[in-house]
Amino acid sequence: MVNAPGRNSRSSEVAGRTLGINLESGTTGGAPTRVRAAAGWTATSPTVKTARPSAQARGRITAFGAANMVGILRLGSLPGYAHHVPFRRLFGGSDGSHAELLCGKVTPDDRAAALSSVLGTTVTSAPTFERRAASQGVDLSHLWTARQGGRVIAATLLIPHPGRTALLMSTAPRDHAHAEQVGSLISTTLKEGFEVPEIRLAQALSSPGEHLRASAWTAGGMRHLATLEYMERPAHPNEGHFMPIPADFRLEAWNPNDRIMLEALLVETYRDTLDCPGLAELRAPSDIVDGHLAAGEHDASLWTIAFQDDRPVGALLLAPSQATDSTEVIYLGLAPGARGRGLGSALLAHGISLAAKRREPTIALAVDSRNSPALALYARAGFRALRRREAFVAHPAPYANARSAVK
Repeated sequence: MVNAPGRNSRSSEVAGRTLGINLESGTTGGAPTRVRAAAGWTATSPTVKTARPSAQARGRITAFGAANMVGILRLGSLPGYAHHVPFRRLFGGSDGSHAELLCGKVTPDDRAAALSSVLGTTVTSAPTFERRAASQGVDLSHLWTARQGGRVIAATLLIPHPGRTALLMSTAPRDHAHAEQVGSLISTTLKEGFEVPEIRLAQALSSPGEHLRASAWTAGGMRHLATLEYMERPAHPNEGHFMPIPADFRLEAWNPNDRIMLEALLVETYRDTLDCPGLAELRAPSDIVDGHLAAGEHDASLWTIAFQDDRPVGALLLAPSQATDSTEVIYLGLAPGARGRGLGSALLAHGISLAAKRREPTIALAVDSRNSPALALYARAGFRALRRREAFVAHPAPYANARSAVK
């Protein structure tokens, strides 16, 4: 994906790791991931089997989700966030009043309960969350609430990421009427958030069975981007996952001084993509690269460029992550003319070999479930599907002239 919902920033990674957001059980706000497979690869669509992860793997999955939102973010029918806290225990419930819904920045008196509602934790844990977030540079200032009849009925949190994106999180709706109210708050949050120049794309995630949360995302003006498949495989030490590089191609480590080349190459690889089509046009190439650079622990030697003669035609970007204890495939893409020739398989095999030399025990990625060539490629390389997430996005244009009852 093109820096999609999720795993594009250290801030989202830290938000999950330090604040205890359990994305295994459902969401963060959004999105996902930056893994792309070439639209032109020829492969039969595989039957993707979902593996039941071990306790250790579940721990990695939880952190992976936080690191990837999008985000995309990595079993069963599970609730939205880490520990479901009944809404009435936080805000006293709703009397069903038809009073005006007032949306605005959280007040100091409501901050702990609002933050707990969004994160799915107890109110007493909120101060600890805030201290940890501050120590890790996670911005929790964009916290909003919706009030009706003098009571807070919902909360949202927008966490800015590098690359001018933001992770959106919200109170879990309790019924359809509440989902509409949460949606109104989301709309206000996005309108105000897009006033900040550093936020040009908002991302949110939900589990496939979280229909009320998905309803709130769409009621707030977000659109469904993709169903994301989270996959993982072991990184065996000294594994020789060799595959010959097709004739006329060569692989080289990316030169950090050649950023302009990388930006142009990424634009070329987005053409006719099957992985989250339409997302690339919402972001500037410079923002996309900024997001990739902020993913995990950047190591330029793990970024590989494929050349045909002297022309760059493909990219494989890896990032080690302490939060997930894995090496993440944050991007894999080919220019249209290089697809269908085995280059994608060779690039992935090269990446697996690089990851096998590191201490992280697994290699992880996320991919659009509609991208059957990519799913086939990853299945052949030994990746197993772990879980799915629904990715939603929003960008400033629809909110430019929207009205909002901000008080």
